[in-house]
Amino acid sequence: MQNKSRLKIWVCEYVSAGGLASVDLPASLLQEGLLMRDALLADLSRSDVDCITSHDARVTAPAAAVSTGIQAGDDVYAIWRAQLAAADIDACWVIAPETDGILERMCELVAESGKRWIGCSQTAIRQTSSKSLMADLCAQAGISTIPHCYLHAAMPLPALSWYGQAASGWVVKPDDGAGCEFTYYFKNDFELIEFNNKIKSDSAIPYDKLLLQPYLPGQPLSMSVIASSQQVTVVAGHQQWLKLEAGQFSFHGAGVNQAARHLPLMQAMAENIQRAIPGLTGYWGADLILDADDLLTLVEINPRLTTPYIGLCKVLERNPARMILDAVLNNCLTTLVATSAVAVSLPSLTESPAQ
Repeated sequence: MQNKSRLKIWVCEYVSAGGLASVDLPASLLQEGLLMRDALLADLSRSDVDCITSHDARVTAPAAAVSTGIQAGDDVYAIWRAQLAAADIDACWVIAPETDGILERMCELVAESGKRWIGCSQTAIRQTSSKSLMADLCAQAGISTIPHCYLHAAMPLPALSWYGQAASGWVVKPDDGAGCEFTYYFKNDFELIEFNNKIKSDSAIPYDKLLLQPYLPGQPLSMSVIASSQQVTVVAGHQQWLKLEAGQFSFHGAGVNQAARHLPLMQAMAENIQRAIPGLTGYWGADLILDADDLLTLVEINPRLTTPYIGLCKVLERNPARMILDAVLNNCLTTLVATSAVAVSLPSLTESPAQ
């Protein structure tokens, strides 16, 4: 890394940066992506960091970075390689969905450029991008996870003997999905069988990658974690706002740090997760279920910025981007936790103080 007073970082939020320039933009992922992009760039700007990025020509260019517009038909990876080749780029910060190995591919792109990657290791990305592999690794480490199998392996229903108790319904989701895309709930076996018979002919959904899990009642929570190579701290615990409409889940925002009373439980789980998957460094998030006995179950791990990051600058006494940079670049972790709470709502894209 060059010896200079200001860092220069290449920032890429995949969805808004042109990764999908030649296809229709998924509205929900774009909304969250733009919010995370702008929050990160603002935090970096306040940390005296210069940023370059790119943007899909259909979305607004960011205010806090020098940005290149990407048109449909452009070779976006060639443009990104050219940006990364600049001698004054010190490090790279990528936000991308895990779906189809996109985040891992972006990690490889940065590695090929010889620039520093701000985030989880490639191995940790691969291990957490697959919900089934992540659950297996964490279960082996004694972490509570939700049982799972592939949907096609569970059919016909007598094969469901892998799950030893009556379920409160069933959840079907992609093994490597992002957000709530293609995540469904079925209250009984009949609905599940009907869906299975119909979905096999639907090319829009990757049937062979669909996981089946028992529905676990409880409170949906998440946590924002910052980690160096040897330490981990949960800086905030969040309420998740999920809706279930016509059998499909959707994400509508988070009460950032509104689950603060569960931070000790979350901290213990984060430490166990880091031991199970040691490459989780920088920022990562995890979705959790809190049951009626105040026990946490791990749902999934996101090895990148998550939507609650948008509100962290309002609830932490220190710039969250600077904390993450220190953890990754200097292996220095500040054990600081949030002291207040805010609400981050989707799709209205507004924030309001938490009650």
